[in-house]
Amino acid sequence: PESSIVSGTRVRAMSCCWNRGAESLLPASRDSDFDRQVLIGFNRILDQGGVIRTSPATIQRRTLAGALGLVAQFSSEHFGKKRSPGEGGIAQQVVVDAVSPDAFNFTKVNVAEKICEVEALPEEHPAGPLRTTVLANVSPLATGHVLLVPQCEQVRPQVLTEELMLCGLHLLAKSGRKDFRLVFNSLLGFASVNHFHFHGLYLSYCGLPSAQLPVERVDRSIIAGKTTEGCTQIELIVDKCWYCSGFVVSAGCKPGTPGEAPPADIAALAAMVARVVQELQRRNIPHNVIIAPPPTERKQKKVFTGGMAHEEPVKPNAISPEVFILPRKPESELRTDAGFNAAVMEISGVLVAQSEEAYAAFEEGNLQEIFKSDVSLPDADFDELICKVAWLPT
Repeated sequence: PESSIVSGTRVRAMSCCWNRGAESLLPASRDSDFDRQVLIGFNRILDQGGVIRTSPATIQRRTLAGALGLVAQFSSEHFGKKRSPGEGGIAQQVVVDAVSPDAFNFTKVNVAEKICEVEALPEEHPAGPLRTTVLANVSPLATGHVLLVPQCEQVRPQVLTEELMLCGLHLLAKSGRKDFRLVFNSLLGFASVNHFHFHGLYLSYCGLPSAQLPVERVDRSIIAGKTTEGCTQIELIVDKCWYCSGFVVSAGCKPGTPGEAPPADIAALAAMVARVVQELQRRNIPHNVIIAPPPTERKQKKVFTGGMAHEEPVKPNAISPEVFILPRKPESELRTDAGFNAAVMEISGVLVAQSEEAYAAFEEGNLQEIFKSDVSLPDADFDELICKVAWLPT
């Protein structure tokens, strides 16, 4: 494989197929050079003081009673010290919007916030290496909470494209840890800065020892496709098991890829995710996105190609990352006394309380009612999306 530079350290770049299939079967994850750079850099900036405004040591956490496994957290420093996006008092109206030159963007951050740069894509990719700046989040939700900003100097709008989705998948693959996630908020979906960025988090530091977000454990049903060679698959999050509707996209391997557990074609995965997201953008539907590594607990099934089972070859399911796409109502629909912002982590099951009173009062039943009423896309709108999305996979 090609190599790339992460703050002076050479790191193996991934090809267009996900090639961590064997590693995903290991009982424990291992820090990669990328992980070490991120975590050491974050802690260095935290220790020097004056940059990170919320100390992870001040964060309280508790697991809520109930079937969903929700986690609540609170820090008195978090909301009071968050950086203002500086949008000039203009209310956001659309999901896809040009960048305002007067608004805050990540080219304006203190240089002390920078951890490193990563060449996200292989050098031979038509878009080039897509150099990505890794910044410490100055109001982190946990240790190691970072922002990843592809081609930072270009100040791209907060609009997820196929190229940026592929960038995110490659960035995820640089981590050797099963608890690392990339997440994304669209405009109107609690993105506070209109400058393209992912959030990167290590779930073990978020009060989630299972190394999964609660939404990742929810039952799903396949609506289209499969994860065998040359295919992509879309699943529905079962709405009776979660408080927001959503899709989960995964992919099969490239045709002809050998092996019982072949690596997924992440270029095909990025293309399918982009098609779903473009439909949301076209309809001006806000959305939150989670990029997760291949699950270790979901059983893979071989698929017969037709005819008698003993006569026809079987096609194994690929080891695929999973991309959760959660369409939702605009952030302005959330009641002012909810006690939290319904951004990607909250929709995923980690509730960041705005006050100690809210933190103490959070209960699974009340939160479900708030999300279903104020956040989740109305059933009729989501059913219409299903009809459109179900025809997308090959």
